[in-house]
Amino acid sequence: MTGLTAGHEKTGWRSELKVLFREPPLLISIIIIFAFFGLFILFPFFKLLFVPTATDWMRAITGKEFIEAFRNTMFSSLLATTSAIIIGFIYAYAINYVDIPGKRFFQIVALLPTMAPSVVSGLAFIMLFGRRGFITWNILHLKTDLYGWFGLWVVQTIAFFPLAYITISGVLKCISPNLELAAQNLGAHGWRLFRTVTLKLAIPGIASAFLLVAINSLADFGNPMLVGANYHVLATEAYAQVVGAWDLPMGATLSAFLVIPTVLVFFVQRYYLEKRSYVTVTGKPVAGLTRVTVSNTARWFFFGFCSFMCAGILLIIGVVCLFAFTKTFGYDYAFTMEHFAEGVLQSANMRNSWVAAMSTAAITTIFGIALAFLTVRKRFPGRNIMDFLAMLPVSLPGTFIGLSLIMAFNAGVLELTGTLTIIILGMTLRQLPIGYRQAVAGLKQIEKSLEQASTNLGANSFITFRRIILPMLKNSLSVSFVYSFMKAMNTLSTVIFLVSPEWNLASINILSLSDHGFLAVASATAVGMMLTIFVTFGVVKLILRDQINIFDL
Repeated sequence: MTGLTAGHEKTGWRSELKVLFREPPLLISIIIIFAFFGLFILFPFFKLLFVPTATDWMRAITGKEFIEAFRNTMFSSLLATTSAIIIGFIYAYAINYVDIPGKRFFQIVALLPTMAPSVVSGLAFIMLFGRRGFITWNILHLKTDLYGWFGLWVVQTIAFFPLAYITISGVLKCISPNLELAAQNLGAHGWRLFRTVTLKLAIPGIASAFLLVAINSLADFGNPMLVGANYHVLATEAYAQVVGAWDLPMGATLSAFLVIPTVLVFFVQRYYLEKRSYVTVTGKPVAGLTRVTVSNTARWFFFGFCSFMCAGILLIIGVVCLFAFTKTFGYDYAFTMEHFAEGVLQSANMRNSWVAAMSTAAITTIFGIALAFLTVRKRFPGRNIMDFLAMLPVSLPGTFIGLSLIMAFNAGVLELTGTLTIIILGMTLRQLPIGYRQAVAGLKQIEKSLEQASTNLGANSFITFRRIILPMLKNSLSVSFVYSFMKAMNTLSTVIFLVSPEWNLASINILSLSDHGFLAVASATAVGMMLTIFVTFGVVKLILRDQINIFDL
C-alpha cells in the first residue's frame, strides 16, 4: 500500500509539468490561453471594478433611484424566470412525453424567438398592445397603458422561455424509460410517478435552465428600454448614467452590482449540479421501451397549451412582418418594400452583423474545442482554473462585458475602441461558454483509448487533436457554430457600448429605430436579421446535410 501511495503522489503537479515540457506545442498552447484569459477577461474585469471611487459605491448603495432599480431588477427577473421555467418545462414535457398532433411544428415554432433579437418581443408588444397598439387601440378601442413591470414580465417570458424549453428538453429526452416503467410496476402512477421520478430526474435541466434564463433576464437591456417606461432596471440605468449623464464611474458601479446576482446564480447552480449525478443527462434510452404516457384528457390539455404558445409566438413574428411590408399597418395596408430596402438593403448594419457573427462563431467553435481538449483530456497545473475562466463569461451580464472592454482598451497599445475587433471580442467572450460546453459534451462521448493508440504510434497531442479528435466532433462543432452565430447576430447588451458610427450593428439599429418611433423600419430590419439567419442555416444544412439537425438544437 505504501508503494502504491508513493506512486500516486508522483502524479502531482511536478509530474504534470514534466509531461508538458516534453510537449512544447502543448505547453505553448496552455500559456497562450491563460494569457488570453488574463488580458481579455481578468484585466477588463478588475479594470472596471477599480474605476468607481468610494463615493460612487456609497451613492449606488444609498441612492434612492439606484436602490429602486436594483429592487426592480430582482423582482422582474425572478418573475420572468419563474414563468419562463414553468412554461418551458410544460412545453418540453409535451414534446418529449406526450403523443400530441403536430409535434414537429411545435418544435420549430418554439425556436423562432431564439432566431430573432430578444428586443423583437418588446417591439411586437408595442405594436400590438401599446398606447396606439393594433389590438388595444384599433380593434378594442382601449386607452390602456401596459408598460412597466407587467409588460416587461410578459415580454421577457416570451423572449426567454425557448431557452428553458431547449435546456429542459435535452434532459427529458435522455431519461431512460425503464426507470419510469419500473416505478410504475411498483405502483407509482400519474402525479405520483411524475413527482417522484420524472421531475427529480429533470432537476439538472431545470437548474441549468434557471441559470440561463435568470442571467439573460437580469442582463436584458432592449426590452426594459422599450416597454419598461419608468420602471428602471440596473442595465438601463447603467446605460443612462454612461450615455445620458456622462457619469462613467457610476455606470461602472451599477454594472458591477449587476454582476452580483448573476455570479451568485452561476455558483449556486454550479455547486448544486456538481452534487448530483449526470447519468440521466448523458445516457441514452433503452431500445425497445416506450415512455409512460399521460391520459387522453391530459394529452389534449398539452396540445392546447402548445397551440396557445405557438399562436402567441406566430402573432409576434406575424405583426413584425406585417409592419415591415405594409405602408402603415393599421391604416394603410398597401404592400411595400420601402421599409425593407431602408433597413436592410441600403444599410451596412446587416453586413456588419453578419461579418461579426460569422467571425465570432468560427473563433468560438475553434477556441472552444481547443479548450475542451485541454481541460478534459490533459492534466496540467491550473486545469480547474482554465475551466472556471472558460465558463465565467456566462455569468457576466452583457453590459458589464461591453463596458469593461471599453475601459480596458480605450487607449494605449491595444486601443480597440470603435473597431470591429472589439465587437467580435465582446461577442466571443459572451459565446465562448457555449462552444466550450458543447465540445466538452462531445469529447466525453469519445473513448480515450483512441487517443492513447495514436500516442502509442508516436503522434503528439497536436497531431492527435487534428487527426483524431476534430473529425469525430463534426456534429458538436456544427451545432456550436450554428448556435453561436445565431446568438451573436441577435446580441444587444454586450455590444451596446462597443458599436461606433462606422461599425454599427442591426440589433442596435432595431432598438434605436424603435425608441424613436420608426417601428416599420425597425420591423423590416428584424425580418432581415431572421432571414439572414435562416439563409445561413440553409447553407449550413446544405453543406452538412444529415450531420446536423438545426431544429433539434
